[in-house]
Amino acid sequence: MFAGDSFTVHFPTVLMLSVLVMGSAAALMSFFGANQRVYRGYGWWVAAMWLAAAGGALQWLRPVWPGAVVGANLLVLAWPVLVVTGLRRFYNRDRLPASVAVDLLTLSLCYLPWLAAWASPAFQLGRSITFATALLALHSYAAWFIARLEDFGGSRTLKALALVMIAQALVPLLAAAQPLITGAIAVPGHTLLTPWVVLSTMVAMLFTVHLCLVLTHERTERDLRETQRQLRILADIDMLTQVPNRRHFEELAGAAIGGAAARAVLMLFDIDHFKRINDSLGHALGDEALRLVARCTRETLRTHDVLGRVGGDEFMLLLPGTNVDEALLVADRVTTRIDEEHRSGRIPLHLSLSFGVVDVTAGETLESAQHRADLALYEAKRQGRRRAVQAHQRNGNTVFAESRPLGLEPL
Repeated sequence: MFAGDSFTVHFPTVLMLSVLVMGSAAALMSFFGANQRVYRGYGWWVAAMWLAAAGGALQWLRPVWPGAVVGANLLVLAWPVLVVTGLRRFYNRDRLPASVAVDLLTLSLCYLPWLAAWASPAFQLGRSITFATALLALHSYAAWFIARLEDFGGSRTLKALALVMIAQALVPLLAAAQPLITGAIAVPGHTLLTPWVVLSTMVAMLFTVHLCLVLTHERTERDLRETQRQLRILADIDMLTQVPNRRHFEELAGAAIGGAAARAVLMLFDIDHFKRINDSLGHALGDEALRLVARCTRETLRTHDVLGRVGGDEFMLLLPGTNVDEALLVADRVTTRIDEEHRSGRIPLHLSLSFGVVDVTAGETLESAQHRADLALYEAKRQGRRRAVQAHQRNGNTVFAESRPLGLEPL
């Protein structure tokens, strides 16, 4: 209200409006939580807002019920601890500082001294100083907790939340210190209850709620991105062998062939007598054989080589910037590596591979190269398996080069 040329603020009105604003914010948070997906910890933030509004309402009743301050200040002091509790639930999978017991102990050590000061009316200024110190200690504890979270370094939201926690304690502390600065001797017990302290506290609490909602939104976006990533993996990767499936291999290989001016070699290979392994030894051992072949091949390749599982036991390998002789050395290393796995006793069966090898010509499509590699693989089977056969074009016809045995000599 205006008084002459000065402007004054009616404290009960400010306090009542603050309670209504915080109660409305708590109601909106409750409505959001009831109708949207939320995470563990959100309920504690909602409870913190409701209890803060209740604390303000108790302060509003203080003129007619002085004892209401006991519960009101407890609820205000509990605010940072409730925010910390929500963060504990929200980041429950991380390694968290301190413990819930430490949270409660800190709250008790801050509240009980104020309660003792309140019970001793001889030292009214001590009430304000003790309460302001308790606010500073609890909000500093919350800021310390936030700064120790694993996500703190990469999260602007958590950094802002820590700053709000510190700022939320400084205003009451400055208000309590003002009488000492001005040299006042007789100070009323409600030194901290000024309109500006109430308004600044309300704004800080609302900002804290906003940041908690931002954390929820960020978690939702992160989970969505992770779900999309997993869906892409399911669409592109063969789950058994962890290499690209046929569709994704053709995408990668087509891009590599179309974008590279240098030559490339395509190899199609499979496990000899794989059906016999499944029929006589079981599909579990057959799956283990597929995983072994994929792993040994991956460990032999360069980063820009492309491997894919294109059929039951068929794999395709594109080696950009490689000639046929170099590709045959790769095939021999893969087979030798599998032989060494068997000789070391790490796998109970002896596997051999057959390869069809083609030099991808300039302008040739991947489909055409695959067809020639398939013919070469059948020729390798016909010649006795455990070997690589090259197929090349001559006068429009497919011609097979002399086969090359692969790997170590069988035991």
